[in-house]
Amino acid sequence: MIKKIGLFFLVLLLTSSHVWADQGGSDTFGHMWTDSKGTVNIAYDWVDIKASDTRIIGPAFDQYTAVVGEKLPFSFNFYGVAHDSIFISSSGWISFKKPAGNDAANDTIPSANGPDSIVAVFWDTLNSDIVNDGGIYYKVLGTAPNRRVVVQWEVFDGVNPNILIFEAILYEHSNLIKFQYNRVENAFNGGGGATIGLEGSSTDGICYYYGDGTGTGPISQYMAILFHLKRNDGSATASISPTSAQAGDYQTFNYKIDNLNSTGAQGIGVADRFAIGNPFTGVTPSVTAIDLNGSSAYIQNSNTKPTDAGYATWYYDTNTDSIIVQTSYFDVIDSINVHFGQTMPQTTSSGNVYNSTFDAVLDSSARAAATGSGNSIEVTAGTVAYYTFTPADSQNTTAGTGISYTITAYDQYGNAVANTDVINLSTPGSSTAWFDVGTSVSFGGSSSVSVVVTDTVAGSFTARAEKSGDSSVNGESGVITV
Repeated sequence: MIKKIGLFFLVLLLTSSHVWADQGGSDTFGHMWTDSKGTVNIAYDWVDIKASDTRIIGPAFDQYTAVVGEKLPFSFNFYGVAHDSIFISSSGWISFKKPAGNDAANDTIPSANGPDSIVAVFWDTLNSDIVNDGGIYYKVLGTAPNRRVVVQWEVFDGVNPNILIFEAILYEHSNLIKFQYNRVENAFNGGGGATIGLEGSSTDGICYYYGDGTGTGPISQYMAILFHLKRNDGSATASISPTSAQAGDYQTFNYKIDNLNSTGAQGIGVADRFAIGNPFTGVTPSVTAIDLNGSSAYIQNSNTKPTDAGYATWYYDTNTDSIIVQTSYFDVIDSINVHFGQTMPQTTSSGNVYNSTFDAVLDSSARAAATGSGNSIEVTAGTVAYYTFTPADSQNTTAGTGISYTITAYDQYGNAVANTDVINLSTPGSSTAWFDVGTSVSFGGSSSVSVVVTDTVAGSFTARAEKSGDSSVNGESGVITV
């Protein structure tokens, strides 16, 4: 039934108007809403399930039509309570608790009146009396863990029908709720006689609009409202593995931001944009995979934000030297794991921190930092490529007087390598010279070892070191003249 507007109120409406914000709302649980009207907005993306013949009520219905219960294909968390069923009313609402009847008289939210645990999409006394058209539809779309339950109302009121078509979408795992309005003819006054919002109890709810039938409401065609969390608390932790990589190598890493939902907000998505700082300028990482809440996501190298749950895009921001990852709105509940690879610098270093931040695009809170001591890596030397002798120039000595050398192991980039290799020592050019350590010595976990070479016979020779078992790794001193 369409509520009529008196002449006095019509005049009032012509002389004043409401200004509707694109974000607002507040309840104890932490919800807020964002609609498709302002600069900070969500997309209207109509999901039509009528063609699939999923009608559960109608085509004709009114306020006396019985409420229909449907078993949910997944557990849906509403105000901190998991539910496996919903009850659908012809009066434009869904309840997670079986109601006493089809309560058509809308009321404020929150209130002790009306159904309990209600999703009020367009709660009003609705009447659809066209025999062959209209109805209420129910369908499950997608695959786990990113399914959606869609409930669609089609109201055709009168012989030359006034038409109202709208829907609610319940999202698996993120537990978000979206309202969409496809057709709202003038006779419905923009929902001027409807209640729109969520109610968890008689004392906690979020009201987008309450109309008593005396004015014009905010609902228009091709608009959407998303109910989501109000804030994140910024207590997440970050970690990277492995925590070391060899200089010059191409290394793959797993970077995890965890404990995002530490407020106990009962399983609702809290974040959808992440930045992972790269401590190595001039070395660009490449993302190979992204896990959202423990499940693999479909990924694309793009700076466009995904619209569907289970998808993620990434790009590298050269201005901030950061990997930017985006998901659909509030798609991440508790964790995200970003797999990426990059070539390491050719010099060794430690304390290279991959700082990260996160937030939600629609969230009114500031960007938060993920903390933790496990988000830094050490660049270590690679495998031993050659040895050097210090001093490096030619040396003169007298017979019987030794020359001290430090033999150091280096990788291909000139980084000293701590190792446990054994080197074999020789004196090319002399059959009488000897080393104080014998013919072989181990580095013993160090990058260098000290030796003394002595000869009692006049002449010239060199000191040489070769890796035991691999003579291609070697080094030689300058000429020694006795």
